[in-house]
Amino acid sequence: MAFTSYTYQVFLSFRGEDTRKNFTDHLYSTLSKAGIVTFRDDNSIQRGENIELEIEKAIQESQMSVVVLSKDYASSTWCLDELVMIMDRKRTAGHIVLPVFYDVDPSHVGEQTGNYAEAFAKHQDHFQDDMERVEKWKATLKEVAYLGGMVLQDRHESQFIGDIVEEVGKRLDSTVLLAPYIDWHKYRLLVKKTKMIVYILFITCYSIFVGLFLYKFISTWIFVQSKFGNGLHRAGTEQEFVMESLHSTGTKKNIDMGIKIMCSLVLAFCLS
Repeated sequence: MAFTSYTYQVFLSFRGEDTRKNFTDHLYSTLSKAGIVTFRDDNSIQRGENIELEIEKAIQESQMSVVVLSKDYASSTWCLDELVMIMDRKRTAGHIVLPVFYDVDPSHVGEQTGNYAEAFAKHQDHFQDDMERVEKWKATLKEVAYLGGMVLQDRHESQFIGDIVEEVGKRLDSTVLLAPYIDWHKYRLLVKKTKMIVYILFITCYSIFVGLFLYKFISTWIFVQSKFGNGLHRAGTEQEFVMESLHSTGTKKNIDMGIKIMCSLVLAFCLS
């Protein structure tokens, strides 16, 4: 399979008036924190750009789309046109689509009943000269409704968002994520503990160097000068000279003990 480079991992489709400042905002934030590069039209498109072309380009440059189908999603012709682009991309390029049913029954979406029936009654009045477009919207909604997605039902939104992000991670099969959904509280504790381990290592190594090695180095140097003077070559090989000097001043024993203490401290902290 050829490798395809994407600008975004997820294209987020939603009706702004329904969910922009609450559910969708929280979903976008959680996706971003999980390391998933996500496009949403309110902060990814600059003013003055051709919005329709930019949206189509963003869909093409995204690996998958998450479609938040809310009660009044079908009231927006913009959302319906966007959904047509998404499903066209699915059929032609294998684009992944995850429907999210937020406070709406999937059957209402597929069969255009309830709020969706009211929305299409208005569309049929307004687009009497372009009924082909209206029928395409209806067919697209029916298609997306039967893809199988995530339904809020009676769950808390925070749990629902966590489940969505986990499902997105599975469908993307992304190597960016350490896990499909990260418990960020546990992650922060892990980072904090890791920093503490590094700090302990630094302090321990510094203490060994200053308290043991540096002091014994001076003792060893004095011993060398007094025993060998400038006749270093007469003491045998360099290795024999070093080992005799270290054993004579106790440096090797103290360094070994210091390393054992350091390892014990780090092991005890990791197991705590």
